[in-house]
Amino acid sequence: MTGEVLGSLVSIESFLQNLGRTVLLRSLRPGLPAVAIERALLEAGLTALPELELVYSWRNGTSTAGVASIDDIQIFPGFYFLSLEDAIANYRAFVTDSRWSKGWLPVFANGGGDFYVVDVGPSGTNSVRHFRIDESEHPVEFSSLGAMLVTLAHAFRNEVFFVDSNGYLEMDDRVYGNLGAELNPGIDWWGG
Repeated sequence: MTGEVLGSLVSIESFLQNLGRTVLLRSLRPGLPAVAIERALLEAGLTALPELELVYSWRNGTSTAGVASIDDIQIFPGFYFLSLEDAIANYRAFVTDSRWSKGWLPVFANGGGDFYVVDVGPSGTNSVRHFRIDESEHPVEFSSLGAMLVTLAHAFRNEVFFVDSNGYLEMDDRVYGNLGAELNPGIDWWGG
């Protein structure tokens, strides 16, 4: 799966270039060495799963310094990629919340309290949930971080994600739902 994950990351970056997402591309931080990723996660009581290590080795999230709007740094519609430091800080801030489970590392954020979290706890399933701040239930949307990235890459490739006339990264929700169901069979969230 690691080859598929890396291929998806490279594809996503290429599609973002083609869409003219220059502020985001300039804001992506250089990747971290695997040993630094493992150490940071271990210190937070989390497990360094291979797919997560690969993602943070590719890029250490997005810098928000000097960015006028979160919209400018969205890596997919509605969400930006948290640096490992910010992911761990958000984890620590939410870990005592009754709606949060120990081991949920937020990797993508919307800036308003919603996250896509990867389960990297002691039993680390690597499944991905969409934590919605106003909700009490957070079902699995992807079986793994890799499955999420493959789905995002397909959405870019099929022009389900696009830049609208105002320069915002948007998506066709209906088509994305169909694509998600096709690529993630067996995941109840998508109707599987």
